[in-house]
Amino acid sequence: MTSAGPVLEPLRGWRAWQVVDDREGPRLTSWWHGTRWPAREALEARCHRHGGRPSPHHSCGIYAFDAVERALEYVRGRSSAPQLFQRHPSRARGIVVGVVSGWGRAVAHAHGWRSQFAYPYDLYLLDGDFALARELSDRYAVETSPFPPIPQPRST
Repeated sequence: MTSAGPVLEPLRGWRAWQVVDDREGPRLTSWWHGTRWPAREALEARCHRHGGRPSPHHSCGIYAFDAVERALEYVRGRSSAPQLFQRHPSRARGIVVGVVSGWGRAVAHAHGWRSQFAYPYDLYLLDGDFALARELSDRYAVETSPFPPIPQPRST
């Protein structure tokens, strides 16, 4: 992938979500901005300056990390009670990391990429239970493990 341009095949990367309840059940929610990820359809990036197309000179787009370790570090680096959870503690269900597919226009960054469109590929619960894993799997039609991912040793 060049630093900015269209993606010919879906990218795969790692990211973290909060899980909150809404009327239809558990919903993946972006950690930082609180964007609610739709079930069974792609999320499209939105930027007040660039629309859905991430720009190399801006922070817009849907972020993904190049390694699970970076996604786990991101989760650990946030406060122990995410901002969204503090606002809606009764709706908080869990914390998830997972593989996400990204496509459309994409911009590479130091530890992954930002894309125009994205959808979860695999999910792993960091905080939750078997029932939540089943509900997320049914809602988003993706494999969902009730166990955290095991980071792979980095090759040297």
